[in-house]
Amino acid sequence: MQNSRSKILSIALTFCFIIVSFRFFYWQVLKAPELKEKAKNQTYKLEKLLPERGKIYSSDNFPLVLNQTTYQLSLYKPNFKEDLDKILDQIEQTYPNFKTENSESLEKFKNNPNQKWITFNSALNEKQKNTLYIPGIEFQKIEKRFYPENSMAKDILGAIGKDLSGNQIGYGGLEAFYQKQLQGKTGFVWGPQDATGKTILNKKSWSSDAVNGRNIFTNINRSAQFYVEKLLQKGINEFSADSGSITIIEPKTGAVLAMASLTATNSATISSIRNPAISNLFEPGSIFKPLIVSMALDTKAIDTNYICTKCNQPHTIGKYNISNWDSEFHADSSLRDIIKNSDNIGMSYIIAKLGLNNFLNYYQKLGLTQKTGIDLQGEAKPTVKTEWPEIDLATASFGQGIVVTQIGMLQAFNTIANDGILVKPKVVSYFTENDKIIKNKNQKEIQVFNQQTIKDIKSILKYSVENGVVAKMKPENLEVCAKSGTAQVAISGSYENNSSTIASYIGFSPCYNPKFTMIVTINNPKTSPWGSSTAAPIWYELASKLNDLL
Repeated sequence: MQNSRSKILSIALTFCFIIVSFRFFYWQVLKAPELKEKAKNQTYKLEKLLPERGKIYSSDNFPLVLNQTTYQLSLYKPNFKEDLDKILDQIEQTYPNFKTENSESLEKFKNNPNQKWITFNSALNEKQKNTLYIPGIEFQKIEKRFYPENSMAKDILGAIGKDLSGNQIGYGGLEAFYQKQLQGKTGFVWGPQDATGKTILNKKSWSSDAVNGRNIFTNINRSAQFYVEKLLQKGINEFSADSGSITIIEPKTGAVLAMASLTATNSATISSIRNPAISNLFEPGSIFKPLIVSMALDTKAIDTNYICTKCNQPHTIGKYNISNWDSEFHADSSLRDIIKNSDNIGMSYIIAKLGLNNFLNYYQKLGLTQKTGIDLQGEAKPTVKTEWPEIDLATASFGQGIVVTQIGMLQAFNTIANDGILVKPKVVSYFTENDKIIKNKNQKEIQVFNQQTIKDIKSILKYSVENGVVAKMKPENLEVCAKSGTAQVAISGSYENNSSTIASYIGFSPCYNPKFTMIVTINNPKTSPWGSSTAAPIWYELASKLNDLL
């Protein structure tokens, strides 16, 4: 009996020893990494060092976007050493109207003993924050974008929001396109802390400095941008239009000097996230005609002595009749007069001589099948037909049945201004990082038209301006090569049930060694549908100012 008890006791002790040994093994070996990490998290803290977001400047180094630091105030009841009313009085002395701004939330906070913490929307500056070192008051640093010129160039600049992790992120424009450059690199401090959460300075810590974002210096001319926005809004209101857009570039470099899109009222201004000048597709209408003539001259499908012998009547293609915008005919029209009179019939015969293959080849060379690659977020890619019936080729000669963005049309037309060379539009000139200048990569230039073609088409455009319906608008001291256009807006592939139009005017000045190339598009003007009556006056008023500014 005694031996049996001893045996049971021995087995029990052995079993207990095995269990205890296993538990030691479990905690000291298997769970050691996890426990070590938990211990480290309790004795060490990770503090993020947020970088300053890069600033954005105009071409004269004036800040368009800066950073503004504010502090959001919170109250924590368990840390109070004074009565809440006394604390609120001290806040009120530093930040007048604090109680009034937050009266409703303060009343709930006072009357709810279970609510220990509250955060207010009121934003204090650093000076105000530094006067409120009171137990129970906590501050959270808030970084915001500040715009010294208010809403100027907002379509270009874009906006700032937060991603799902609460980090600042750009939406639209430069803020989104150059998010990586602007945001910089977050730093950190990984160091020991005591029981109260304060850093222990005499123990080892690890850190990595934050790297501030790059500053952006744009090609935007502030004076030009101011007049673009002012005169565009004036024109939209004057011509009872729905909206409009204007873009101006430097012919030799493609530098975007100004860009704006506005709606009929300031209160309905288009979102800064979506920029119609680069995201909306439209049929260009007659402003496309000079490009077709340039193609035909360049391939020698026609020469400058071309005469339209069939322009005395509509051009019949199958069941369709092509006629002119004013229902008039211009018998035996010269090439100059076809452009001056914006003759659809003459253009349909010219593109027939050019041929589909040549047309598509130049269409691609002019960048009209792709995005321009402008350094702004949200550019739309044009849609291109795969089937080209004869009638579709004919209507393309006067800019119907094809779609482009405003920036794409401007890039293509600028090849005429820039001696036949296509250059891509760009907003940013250079970056700076720690006072070091970082240049944008040079873009490849493409020779589209030869020099004789450019000489001929400039002569035609100049003649058209000086002898056409816009001649009275042109200031005497201003040399201009330009073209007006009006395109109907198709709904479900049909123009018949919609009277809306897009009125445009595009051109450059002076004709030789031009300072700028500019396009104005006005959507659905109701006083007159024609580009020569709506978009052109805005163009010439702006051009007269640009001539002195640039």
